[in-house]
Amino acid sequence: MTTINPYLTVFLLAATPIIELRGAIPAGVAMGLSPWTVYLIAVAGSTLPAPFLILFFRKVLDFLEYKGWFKKLTDFLHNHVQKKSQKLKKASVLGLFLFVAIPLPSTGAYTGSILASVFDIRLKYSFPAILAGNFAAGFIMMLLSHMVF
Repeated sequence: MTTINPYLTVFLLAATPIIELRGAIPAGVAMGLSPWTVYLIAVAGSTLPAPFLILFFRKVLDFLEYKGWFKKLTDFLHNHVQKKSQKLKKASVLGLFLFVAIPLPSTGAYTGSILASVFDIRLKYSFPAILAGNFAAGFIMMLLSHMVF
């Protein structure tokens, strides 16, 4: 019977939607792994999907815009974004960082990347904000996990 490397487990957990580094770091620390190593691996795993989501989620929405029952959803998103775009453009990068940095459920790199794509925040601005947010959220989770375990 083969076992999966625990560091690979942390990386894959961090790259999984919903779990992300908020679940991977406590799992890695609970496995007895070095908190700093777990932190770095989880940040890498959680950040890996971000550029792909930022670049391609908008294309998926554009494709769905022409498909019958998705049209209402895409129209709603498009209209909502247009109404809020001026306010969001001003605080977009800082807001994206803060959104990803707060280690709460559904505020991770996946959701931040999708928001960046929907709000048309360019990759060169959104990716560093998401990466920095992941570092901040990961640090908070590492400290909490290290204190608990």
